[in-house]
Amino acid sequence: MKALFAPLAVAIAGLAFATTAAAENCSNTTFTALASTDCAGSFVGNINGSGSETTFLNSRFGGTFTYAGASDGPNNGPFTSNPAVSINGTLTFDSPILGNFVIGIKAANNFSYYFFSALSPTSFLTFSSTSGIAVNGNAPKDLSHANLYVMTPPVPEPETYALMLAGLAALGFVSRRRRRADR
Repeated sequence: MKALFAPLAVAIAGLAFATTAAAENCSNTTFTALASTDCAGSFVGNINGSGSETTFLNSRFGGTFTYAGASDGPNNGPFTSNPAVSINGTLTFDSPILGNFVIGIKAANNFSYYFFSALSPTSFLTFSSTSGIAVNGNAPKDLSHANLYVMTPPVPEPETYALMLAGLAALGFVSRRRRRADR
């Protein structure tokens, strides 16, 4: 849910994300190649792939997210490089990405999260401005780094496997009866 009052502080598992904007302004940053379908921010602080960040992403965007790495991490994490220090740029992935994922973008002392749903493999994202990361309408700052969080598919419950096995057994039984009836 978008922030409605300023300032609003949301404590998630011991880490406080504080937005000082009257409403989330993260939508001021646009992407090409693939459009972000939702965003959360701007927040003051740092992003580092901690468990409290993934807990926040899980509750905000639904699903289970796993931290995949940062552009300023060892070997640039899941990215080919750390984007040039600029308010505009391109995030290029080591390998094409598919499905639901979140990009966390950090500029100066602020950051925002952007949710994407890639129905076909995506190799890069180009962002138009970091203005969606600026708090209180401040001027956009140069990008520091980006984090990637990927949605992990749910693990089927044991009941799902039992139902599938029962269905396969029923198909086998029907097939066997048909073969006997055809003789």
